[in-house]
Amino acid sequence: MLKLSQRAWNNVIIVSMLILIMLFNFSGNFLNDGSEDVSTSLTLVPANMTITTIEFEQEKVERIGQGWRTLSEKHAKTYSNERLANLVQNWVNAEVRLFDQDLNWNSPTSTVELWFVGQALPTEYQFMQLADSTLVKIDQKTYQLISPNYHFLTLQE
Repeated sequence: MLKLSQRAWNNVIIVSMLILIMLFNFSGNFLNDGSEDVSTSLTLVPANMTITTIEFEQEKVERIGQGWRTLSEKHAKTYSNERLANLVQNWVNAEVRLFDQDLNWNSPTSTVELWFVGQALPTEYQFMQLADSTLVKIDQKTYQLISPNYHFLTLQE
């Protein structure tokens, strides 16, 4: 064994601890193989946006103070503030995934415009049924609706 003084052993321990600290700090990519776990699902409404109005083709839901109301007499009686809040929450929590196939969007099934706080123009969401899935076109990008089903995002009778 090496014969070192107490002071020399203390220096060895200090230097080895500094090397370990540097190894832990710089090993993040090494231990994770340099890959980050990126989720492929997104939300329909961006996380930092607050909805103020949802305009369906013939109906409109808008925020009033802390609550929600519909301007349609047909739905005003059946949709309470709680049901409208659940509808808006479905929009906020809806998950989509990027859809890679090219499609002909000449005739979307329905179009919905969402108005957000701080934006001068609405964001348009075009929905189209394709076999057993629902596709959404937002800003020239096509997504597949994962959850919830499309009928949870609309005013139902």
